[in-house]
Amino acid sequence: MHITPSLRPPEPPLYPSRRDCLRRWAELEVWSCVYCDADFGQMVVPEVDHIRPLAHGGLHEWFNLAPACALCNRLKADRDVVEWLSESTGESFTAGVDMAT
Repeated sequence: MHITPSLRPPEPPLYPSRRDCLRRWAELEVWSCVYCDADFGQMVVPEVDHIRPLAHGGLHEWFNLAPACALCNRLKADRDVVEWLSESTGESFTAGVDMAT
């Protein structure tokens, strides 16, 4: 009896490594910084950012990870993305956002 492999892509690991994240985002063609839209390449290094920082209860799971350039990732540091964007642009990004979730 011959078993054929499934045609659907394998499920990503529950707790992905940096390599897993970068490989998956490249496959999905999500290959620019989510904050400044800089295309990754030789001059712009891709990093994995925790949207809600681990220091503030964020989890290391797919829904909380985003591709970011090294500069944006360093500037954001351990701040929540809404807090960081509000500080860096001088605009309020909390209007209409339920901060309880």
